[in-house]
Amino acid sequence: MPLLLSVVGLVACSQPATPTDQLRLGQLLPDVSLVKLDGSSARLSDYRGKLVVLNLWATWCEPCRREMPNLQALSDALDPQRFVVVGVAADEDEHLVREYLLDKQVIFPNYIDQTQQVSRQEFGVLIFPYTLLISPDGRLIQRFAGPREWQRSDVIELLGRAYHGDYSGLQ
Repeated sequence: MPLLLSVVGLVACSQPATPTDQLRLGQLLPDVSLVKLDGSSARLSDYRGKLVVLNLWATWCEPCRREMPNLQALSDALDPQRFVVVGVAADEDEHLVREYLLDKQVIFPNYIDQTQQVSRQEFGVLIFPYTLLISPDGRLIQRFAGPREWQRSDVIELLGRAYHGDYSGLQ
């Protein structure tokens, strides 16, 4: 059974592991504003045309910290013309986030959500890490609570099929 189907290992860093009910599979996600670590901004729609692996994480969350190198390995393995891994850190201190990313050599795009406006208000996420798979047209394909081994070849294969609209194996 593919790793993405696994429900084992749900880990809540801040609250009990309860799924959000704000997000519906197939829905067009809100075009949220994302704040870069240098203070400038971007929008989720800036990534349209690519399959987005959007990871909501925090430096104070140990499972999140363990997962980040896996996400970097995934980012390195994917075709940047079709895919992007994006991190959103639910942290107050951008210096701490920047320091962690430098230390772990995480170079995929990362943003900061200092007030948790994006993670909690826009997406209803109460646990970390939490990952959203977003289709090239901006729709939610799937969501995962807890850490995953994203760099596995079977996961990369599933993401490749998902880019082309085949979401079987993700549910």
